[in-house]
Amino acid sequence: MAVAARKLRLYLTLGQRLFRDSLLFHLLLQDDIDLVGESDSGADTLQRLAAAAPGVLVIEENLRDNDGLTIAEHALNLSPTLSILLIAETQVSPGRLAIYLDAGIKAVVSKQQAMQDLLKTLYYIRNGQVYVGSWQRTDSEESGAARAFDALSGREREVAQLIASRVCIKEIADQLGVSCKTVHSYKDRIFAKLGFERMPELILFMKRYHNGAVP
Repeated sequence: MAVAARKLRLYLTLGQRLFRDSLLFHLLLQDDIDLVGESDSGADTLQRLAAAAPGVLVIEENLRDNDGLTIAEHALNLSPTLSILLIAETQVSPGRLAIYLDAGIKAVVSKQQAMQDLLKTLYYIRNGQVYVGSWQRTDSEESGAARAFDALSGREREVAQLIASRVCIKEIADQLGVSCKTVHSYKDRIFAKLGFERMPELILFMKRYHNGAVP
């Protein structure tokens, strides 16, 4: 006898009732999605989260009582294995997206994104994977970063790839036969040349660069 597929346990936090109802109409048509709770505020979500025990939390970027990032961080403190999808009202810059990913949010989608794309994102992040769509991309910024990356030395590109793969500095130093101080110098030069300030920005760029998503 086949074992039934595990349902996606979903909690929805959206302030706008019309948008929430529209989204729920589509989500509840999916047999493998189990809605375990819904709220229109961050405080209500945090109170109900433990009892609902969702696997995925969909939360709006701007709520009437708080911002989605703050609530997401509190939710992750309560449930570290929770996968969070943030719905943004406007386009998200690479820098802002990096902050969201650094906070533990698994994906950021636009409120105008097609329903099929949103569903695909939900299924992708259900097991803790990070999903980065293309809509957040600023073409001019990433094109500039791509040109800067192509202009790096071979060793700098190698170090950038290792850092983006979350290899620790000491391991990189051992692998390349250099000191940790040298690796830190490479890292500083890479960030300066590419115009990045935070590690998630580099990770995001490298993922898109290798997937051919950078113009």
